[in-house]
Amino acid sequence: MFSAYRRLPVGVLVLSLCMGLGSSAATIVVSVSSLAGNEVAPDPKLATLPYGLQFIAMLSSAVPLTMLMGRFGRKPVTLMTTLFGGVGSGLISASAMWLDSFVLLCLGHLLMGIFLGGLGFLRFEAIDRSPGDLRDQAISLAMFGGVLAGLIGPSLTRSAGIVFPFEGYTSAFLMFSAVTGTVVLMLLALPFPKDADTIRAAQAKRAEQAAARASGQSTKFIVLSNPKFWFAVLCGGLAYGLMNLLMIATSLEMRNVGHSFEASTYVIQGHVLAMFGPSLISGLLIRWVRRDRFVALGMILMALAALTALMAPALWAFIAALILVGLAWNFLFISSGSMVASLASPGEKLRAQGINDMLGSSFSAAGSLSAALVLVIFGWSGLQIVALILLVPLIVFGVLVRFGGTGSSP
Repeated sequence: MFSAYRRLPVGVLVLSLCMGLGSSAATIVVSVSSLAGNEVAPDPKLATLPYGLQFIAMLSSAVPLTMLMGRFGRKPVTLMTTLFGGVGSGLISASAMWLDSFVLLCLGHLLMGIFLGGLGFLRFEAIDRSPGDLRDQAISLAMFGGVLAGLIGPSLTRSAGIVFPFEGYTSAFLMFSAVTGTVVLMLLALPFPKDADTIRAAQAKRAEQAAARASGQSTKFIVLSNPKFWFAVLCGGLAYGLMNLLMIATSLEMRNVGHSFEASTYVIQGHVLAMFGPSLISGLLIRWVRRDRFVALGMILMALAALTALMAPALWAFIAALILVGLAWNFLFISSGSMVASLASPGEKLRAQGINDMLGSSFSAAGSLSAALVLVIFGWSGLQIVALILLVPLIVFGVLVRFGGTGSSP
């Protein structure tokens, strides 16, 4: 059943571990960011500003990072974002707690956003170094590393004070630096054999655009006129946005109805495992059932999650709903990344990946920032109706792409 994975290069497994460790480091920040902000902010209302700045940096860095990758290759750029955005941001944030500086904490989170933006592109590197018929398996294995975030992320947060015996949240940010430092060492040891091809393809595309401008012709990227590309972007972006909307709202609603904090941590942990755990099987399922049907299954699971959440405040409803959300996100996000990688030509792939991740981060930020507001305005049941309504554009777009004469199925 898993024989296809044995044909993947060893480097894909290393990239999976890098993404897993990076995601584990990110869970440390999720756990302490608002608490640290509340401790050093001049006004409690600004406590979540550093975390918001992290999202802004993540989405605004996507396209510039791909432009740098087109000039210098993936490895140097990823090392830069991991060293300065990962290790450096943790040290700056730890210094912020030590010096009681809100400005430094904001700066540290801005750099963390750039690190997370660069980390996400490793899934495309996994695709680049794999045979064409194993692209779905490559991205699935890369995403499977996220299981580490669910398994060891909370433990890293709890043990930070033991490893780094400092007061407050300084130890958590130092643990973040230590984990991302491990990722730096792994990336240093890993060759990126396709970097030269990536640079040549990007140079050729720039030369083509320069010649087109000189002759007064259009210089647009062909992939951007393909409806299937925009469906892939919407697929991944909406999956991220709805996932954040429902996940954050669940934590708030569980508190509102009297469930313990411990219960909510187990619900979130189950959700994270559902997000990444099925990745190995996802790559095989895409191959067996076809990508368009796999996307449809993801939509169905997301709708079932919203309907199941209507059964709350029963604890089982919260658990089942977030597990379904995690599965839906996995199916839709992996399908989206696979589609983006397959639709873009070598000269356009970096720009396509940058636009995809920038818009995906925008959806993610919108879901995170609006969760509390939507919950207050519409209530728990109303929020589920909003989630179902937001699925409609994706369903309609998918039907148009599949049956509207745009070619083969996505």
